[in-house]
Amino acid sequence: MVAGDGSVVIAQVGPSLVTGAAIALGGAAAGAASVRCARRCFGVSLHPAPAIAWCVVIGAALVLRTGSSAYLAPMLAFGWTGVVISGIDLRTHLIPTRLLRATSAGAIALLCGAAAIEGGLAGLGATAVAVATGGAVGWGLMHVIWLASRGSLGYGDVRLGGYLGLHLGLGGLTTVLTGFLAGFAFAALVGAFGIVALGRSTDHRFALGPSLVAGALAIVWWSAPIQLNAFPV
Repeated sequence: MVAGDGSVVIAQVGPSLVTGAAIALGGAAAGAASVRCARRCFGVSLHPAPAIAWCVVIGAALVLRTGSSAYLAPMLAFGWTGVVISGIDLRTHLIPTRLLRATSAGAIALLCGAAAIEGGLAGLGATAVAVATGGAVGWGLMHVIWLASRGSLGYGDVRLGGYLGLHLGLGGLTTVLTGFLAGFAFAALVGAFGIVALGRSTDHRFALGPSLVAGALAIVWWSAPIQLNAFPV
């Protein structure tokens, strides 16, 4: 009886350990690749330890939430790319246009591929519409804010809005708006912390990109698992 119970425990723990190790190794590899990409492609030196740690944490959260769905690949790419974007924005207050163009093209390919696997042609068609709508709404929303800001908001954040919208669009227009609302809520908290705890002035310039990425990731995680062949647009 004891041997049988032990076998059950081993059978349950074994796959969990393998999954945990795979998540840790995958996140570490993504973090190392992020640091290398930022340095070689954009001349920005990121700290390896935080980049790797964030990639591991984000990867674990998405794997545990999304499971073995085909949507896991685009979600992991989204999360790990967010680390690169946030790191570069924190260091330079700029988000390279080439980075957003490349990652947007990759995101569209991965999202459409996942939709085709999970939902066939119908899923692919619905995904194409949702991705296009989300990207347009995200860009448009940030463009309006950029115009209203009179130069205090960088245009890289507008382009970032389009990239985030590609993923948030999978859940419909409400999800897009909620994702950006969450991002600005994070930004408000960061700003308040800087003023109260760090003594910064109210006109202190800080990177908005990481907060927008965090808000979008939080909403994407909350909405998962995403059904790409059945989302309201």
